[in-house]
Amino acid sequence: MAEPRVLDRQAKDQLYLHRDFHGALCYAIRYLDERFGAQAVSEYLTRVGETVFASLSDRIQRQGLEPLAEHIQHVMEQENGRFQISRENDKLVVVVHECPAISHLRRTGQLYTERFCETTVWVNQAICRRAGYSSSCTYLPGQGRCVQKFWREKAP
Repeated sequence: MAEPRVLDRQAKDQLYLHRDFHGALCYAIRYLDERFGAQAVSEYLTRVGETVFASLSDRIQRQGLEPLAEHIQHVMEQENGRFQISRENDKLVVVVHECPAISHLRRTGQLYTERFCETTVWVNQAICRRAGYSSSCTYLPGQGRCVQKFWREKAP
């Protein structure tokens, strides 16, 4: 009998690409929406932004918008999104010409919910609020294009 072989791999040894996560997220959004309503969807997505991206919020709070720009650029490049990042005065502006998540969902025939784009709205708001920033996202559901803006909150 052959000696058992051990494959020693760590997550950092692999390229992390979460395209199929978008399909699972669409199912979660639809489930929450149908069972508990729109408020449950926004609460869920806000918690995702607050917890999953807590370290990003902390970096933004300490360093300004540059960590956010780097994060968005990394994700968009990794998923082959078509986008442009610029700065207008003290704002970070991200123009998404082709959303890689929506493109992937459509290309693979996965569930797409019109509420999927709210993911960007609620998660960005949660990330920014924790860091003392604000955000906006202008889009038409399902078009795969949006304009995201980020800016520092003014002190009261």
